[in-house]
Amino acid sequence: MATTLSENANESSSSGRLNSGQAIDQIEEELKLVREKVSDDDLDLDIVEIDLPPIKAKKREKALEAIHNIFKAERIDDKLFIKFNGVMKEEIHLALNDSLRQQLSSWLVLNDVVSVVNHNEFRPDVGGWSTRPTRQQRIAPIINSSPPPLLWIEAKDRDNALNKISYVQPYCQNTEFVLISIPFGTSPFRTNPNPNADSVVATAPRTSRPSRAPYLGHWTVGTAFNAVQWYKMQWNEHIIL
Repeated sequence: MATTLSENANESSSSGRLNSGQAIDQIEEELKLVREKVSDDDLDLDIVEIDLPPIKAKKREKALEAIHNIFKAERIDDKLFIKFNGVMKEEIHLALNDSLRQQLSSWLVLNDVVSVVNHNEFRPDVGGWSTRPTRQQRIAPIINSSPPPLLWIEAKDRDNALNKISYVQPYCQNTEFVLISIPFGTSPFRTNPNPNADSVVATAPRTSRPSRAPYLGHWTVGTAFNAVQWYKMQWNEHIIL
């Protein structure tokens, strides 16, 4: 679930551009207001959209580095998207990371790190690079335009992930995308009824998205956004990336 809060940022723009410390203070104030407005029905809040405060041009990239380091944010133009990952989501990300490291032993596989796409910054839930970004890109990814991964995985935030993939895909011609939607509720997830069975390749992908999780969307390299292949996730089945 996402929420939007932008009134304060719009008001501040008339008072001049801010340095990084002032911008960070303003973002913290807006997040505080979001938390105060969240009702009991919104406890599944996992992403907040706010306006990026106006930043002094000479310090913009350094300020963006600081904002991303503190708030784990993504940015499209003048909008910030700040994610709040719960323990269950982090567990899924770690499991995906561990699995990919075993299968792509020569690749760099990381969770939630900044990639620059079309002069904006994104944080794939899990990303895989066959060639490591340079040392400078790993230290200061925004200033040095760290490239997107060749394997980009998003988990759980279905609508936000779809919007993100739709935006970045035209600029990531060599990237394969995967979206994983898993139900998050109070009931435990159904355990594998046959844990000793061999995994087989999932067949018969769908052209329409399943109505209920768990399911997976797959965009091969060069595939149009609308040509996504959807799979209903089943135990002991896998797809080949």
